Amino acid sequence: MFVLMDRKRRYLAEKVGEMHKIGDFAVVRGLREGELQLGLKRYHVLRANLYDYMSTLKRKAQIINIKDAAYIIARCGIRSGYRVVEGGAGSGSLTTALLYFTSPNGKVYTYELRKDFAEFAKKNVGRCQFSENWVLKIGDVRKDVEERDVDAFVVDIPDPWNAVEMAYEALKTSGCFAAYIPTYNQLERVYREMKKYFVDMEACEIIKRNIVVGEVGTRPDNVEVAHTGFMVFGRKI
Repeated sequence: MFVLMDRKRRYLAEKVGEMHKIGDFAVVRGLREGELQLGLKRYHVLRANLYDYMSTLKRKAQIINIKDAAYIIARCGIRSGYRVVEGGAGSGSLTTALLYFTSPNGKVYTYELRKDFAEFAKKNVGRCQFSENWVLKIGDVRKDVEERDVDAFVVDIPDPWNAVEMAYEALKTSGCFAAYIPTYNQLERVYREMKKYFVDMEACEIIKRNIVVGEVGTRPDNVEVAHTGFMVFGRKI
């Protein structure tokens, strides 16, 4: 997979047979790293990485962004060969990150209640070459999970405290449960419920600030997303 960048945007080049589809506007044969002229625009062509996959996906719901997904991956120790249960497909952002790290030998099982979200996520995740390791199920992650001895159980749902018992049943010993939530009230409730079942508890948020490097001075960016979501983690013992 390749990504094309101009001064303002990046576009994931999706492989379609021997061709590459670039956004909604071009199909190119023989794409390779370097530079490419398309009409009046010139693009840098690079091999796509996880940042490119996640930053170019279309959004229907609020996504778990790159900084938060990275900490979830690290805190849960997710790597190739791991089996992960995910609750809530959303737009497929975290799914993409989980697949990137669990491939080629692992599996990600995503449970989504809403068929429209499931179909939307399927289109986003389907762009990635490692989507063959994904199992998407229409079901309730709070009670319908069939997998056992999984390595991690990650939820992005409004009431994660109702998934705690299911997570405990599904996880192997030392496996990690992670809940992603937007408010303090949700954080407190899921943390208290998790303490009944898990150890190595942590509640946190990750703050990222971009820096603008100019010709005459360097400063923080004027636009800052101060809060995206809270995360709560615990491990089964």
